[in-house]
Amino acid sequence: MTATLDPTDLPAAAALDAPSDPTTQRILRALADSLPGVRGALVASVDGRPVAAVLPQHEASSTAAIVAASLGLGSRLADLAGEGALQEIVVRSGSGYVVIFAVGERGVLTVLTTASVNLALLHLRARDARADLVEPLRRHLDAGTPAP
Repeated sequence: MTATLDPTDLPAAAALDAPSDPTTQRILRALADSLPGVRGALVASVDGRPVAAVLPQHEASSTAAIVAASLGLGSRLADLAGEGALQEIVVRSGSGYVVIFAVGERGVLTVLTTASVNLALLHLRARDARADLVEPLRRHLDAGTPAP
């Protein structure tokens, strides 16, 4: 059985295996806290560098690398579908979902959930989070923060 994310169990930003942007971290925590069934969240660059994470059961750097590879494949599949750039990828398993959202042209938001999450509500909340993430993510990536 998969438990809902308990904010008291979240690692402190300093405990992450990635440099953490405080504004991005705050937005992730707010997203995770706002929706029952969210098990974790990650913001990373499209090339797999983690920026901020709320991932109590996963390493940010390895998760960001997997997401970057998935994003590349998803982008190719979106090209096959026709017009427009990739906007999201949804992977469903027996125990939950991994939902990957594009954040501008250089970033990605990944949300890990339980199977009982309200996906429609996740999409609404993620849309707001994506809009809030664009500028802090751009600033963080433009600052040239080295990969861990």
